[in-house]
Amino acid sequence: MKPLAMSLLSFVAFTCFLNGPAFAADKPEIDPAAITRPQGYKPYAGDARELAVLGEKLWNDTRLSSNGMSCNTCHANHGAFQASFAKPYPHRVAMARDKAGVKRVHLDEMIQACMVMPMAAKPLPWASKELAALTAHTSKLQKSFRSDATAPANPCSVRHANPCALRPVNPCAAK
Repeated sequence: MKPLAMSLLSFVAFTCFLNGPAFAADKPEIDPAAITRPQGYKPYAGDARELAVLGEKLWNDTRLSSNGMSCNTCHANHGAFQASFAKPYPHRVAMARDKAGVKRVHLDEMIQACMVMPMAAKPLPWASKELAALTAHTSKLQKSFRSDATAPANPCSVRHANPCALRPVNPCAAK
């Protein structure tokens, strides 16, 4: 091997050694507790229609994020929803699995995941009217979703090929 190639290979191996196990991608990128229902959780209870109307407004509100995104940024016209979105919750969602190590999520947990991951914000308070409203609106969208339609790929659920990367770039968080 040429000296430059050996040096580069040694550098990569040493970097991986310093950064932990060779498959650091198995370590959650975000704390699963941030998106998992707390013990004794009771969602906000209100008028379903009122919540859905508020949820639609919040769906388009970029002020919920720290990076100028809204739910609609990724999900306009059912965009970036995968076929699993048609399934009843809780179910597996690639982004929650890949980024937080959570195997199955409820709809309100997935909303919290979107708040934390692509929208780069804090999760909403669990008993809040806002979380209940977004859940109501998203549930309404789910009813009109067709899993046989081709949804655009969700760039937020992509697993990164570099197992040594400490913090892979999230294409949804950059704005």
